[in-house]
Parts: sequence; C-alpha cells; structure tokens
Amino acid sequence: MYRLDDFYDLSATLTDYPVTRLIGTGVGNEYNQTLSQWVRQDVLDELYHCFSQLERNNDGQVCPQALRHQLLSNEKYGPIARNIIKMWYLSIWYKMTDNWSMTYGIPAYSSPVIGVESPTPEDYIISNNAYIQGLVWPLMGSHPMGAKQPGYGTWSDAPLNSIASIHLQ
Repeated sequence: MYRLDDFYDLSATLTDYPVTRLIGTGVGNEYNQTLSQWVRQDVLDELYHCFSQLERNNDGQVCPQALRHQLLSNEKYGPIARNIIKMWYLSIWYKMTDNWSMTYGIPAYSSPVIGVESPTPEDYIISNNAYIQGLVWPLMGSHPMGAKQPGYGTWSDAPLNSIASIHLQ
C-alpha cells in the first residue's frame, strides 16, 4: 500500500487519535486507497513532505498553529487534509471542487466527448465497514444505526458520563 505509514501518521495528527486506534478500525487501507484514487501520487508525496516538515513541540507533537496555517489553510493540501478528517470520522469521500480536481486530482473517468473534462463523482460512503468503523460514533457515545448494537435492555441504563470530547486549541 502506497505510503501507508505516512498516511497513518498524518491521520493521527488530523484526527487526534493514536495510530494504534486508527489501525484497529481496520479501514485505514481502504481510506488510503480512496485517497490514492482521487489525488495524484506526486501531490500526496508533497503533502507527506509538508507534514514531515511542520514545527513540533518539545513532546514531538505537531504545533497546532503550524498544522492550521501550513497544511489545513494551504490551497493544495488543505482540501486533502480536510477530506482525510472527514473520511475517518464520517466514512465519506467528499467530492473535491472541479478546479482542484483538474489541477491536482486524478480524472474519475474518460469523458465520452474529446476535449471535455469529466466531472468527479458525487460524495459517497467508502464502504459498509467504513461506515460502521467511523470515529464519529464513539465520539458521540453512540453506535452506527443497524450495527454494533449495545444489547437488549441497555436503553434503561443512564448514559455514561465519559463521552469523548474534542479539545480545540
């Protein structure tokens, strides 16, 4: 798989989940394949290089300001980074803008008319398993509809107070 370790490292920083937790979902390969399907490899190489060059804190973590200003706000890398976040949490690949796709992306399919660009497909759920493994469910203290049911009678128990929270800096 193309640069899977780099993908996990970047994903861990973007989602604020440890790499081991992301690997445990079992969908990292699918997400990395999806990314490689829509973004050119040279652009991904540049993204991973940019990420590796970000300023780090004393503990080795990426400085949030550097992440925000040099990666997430970047015209080329920002859309990719935001889509990686959306993939992990919502299990959806969101269509890139047509201008971004024509500049940095891989064409979705050949246009039947020579000289006319084909539009990229609309947003889509990456897979059934990806939907079930989405990080949004434990964040909400819930489960995906139709999967990972908590068990009979659990509705009578009070909700847990240990629901995960996001700490924005």
